[in-house]
Amino acid sequence: MFITASLLAIAVQAVDQPVPRAEYLQVMDTEFAKMDADRNGMVSAAEVAQKLTNDTTMQAYAQNRQIFQRLDIDGSGQLSPEEFAGLIAAPPPADTTNFMARLDLDKDGQVTLVEHRTVMLATFDNIDADKDGIVTPAEMQNAGTQ
Repeated sequence: MFITASLLAIAVQAVDQPVPRAEYLQVMDTEFAKMDADRNGMVSAAEVAQKLTNDTTMQAYAQNRQIFQRLDIDGSGQLSPEEFAGLIAAPPPADTTNFMARLDLDKDGQVTLVEHRTVMLATFDNIDADKDGIVTPAEMQNAGTQ
């Protein structure tokens, strides 16, 4: 469920306008392609783990930069050992269990684009309360509170 929610969040970041189903699908296909490292049209647990690890690492780097800037009070570009101790550690290994359980519909250890689309579009359809093919900010907010 985490990865589905994460992908949904990517698709609707800063949603202040309705999101048509076709646009949502295009974003989800792009995210699938980013995970499909070997470009074989399927996503393995290893590929998902690598993508999640990369994403988590990039988030950690961004957080480290923010923390460094906050800790570098004199703006010298250097931290004392005491200041440095406040930086976050490397991210833990990615856990693909939830992703694979939710998206690997035939349980073969691979997620095809069809499986990915099936789950992502079902998620979209669940959020699209009035079933008009467009997710509004209000529908997105309601989905986030459920």
